[in-house]
Amino acid sequence: MADRRRGILVTSATLAGAILVVASTVVPVAILTNVGDRTLNRWSMIGQAITPLSVLYAGLALFAVIFALFMQRHDLKNQRAELAIAPDEQRRGGEIALRALHTDLIKMAIDDSELAEVWPPISPGVPETRKDHYCNLILNLQKVAYEASTIQLDELRGALAYLMRSADMYAFWTKARATRVDITAGDAEEDQFTALVDAAYESAPRP
Repeated sequence: MADRRRGILVTSATLAGAILVVASTVVPVAILTNVGDRTLNRWSMIGQAITPLSVLYAGLALFAVIFALFMQRHDLKNQRAELAIAPDEQRRGGEIALRALHTDLIKMAIDDSELAEVWPPISPGVPETRKDHYCNLILNLQKVAYEASTIQLDELRGALAYLMRSADMYAFWTKARATRVDITAGDAEEDQFTALVDAAYESAPRP
């Protein structure tokens, strides 16, 4: 709605400036070609009297043109910013959709012990329980909430610190931390989240 109003304002200002510029040229020519010398002398005196008004109109026309150009430049700048943001939003939306699929797969493993056997152990020789899958889901929820800007960084730190008070969550990260670092190494966002979880783990009291 705001963009539409801005577009109407720019068009109106441009049209008004163009009309003033054309009128300041066409009207004097039309007068000069259709009146006699006596009338021209009279108009000349009148013209000298209203010269300041003509200057004002010319200034207003110039201002209208400059204002229209400024508004167009502002609109182009906003469009460039929106185009620059769009790929990042699409990428973030794709990541969130993939995490939702990952969540569904974990839910299936929780509900079906046979499907749970498909997943490799958290770390070599360490069996994975349904609670481990559930803890993984909870942490995944925190990451999605942070990536979707539902919670801020301080809120994420607080949520992770709270979760690490759970003996099951603490035990899950004890088993999963080394493998998680190996899997996510090189992905800046994953590394950041892993580091935040690890910091909460280090600060939590050992159960």
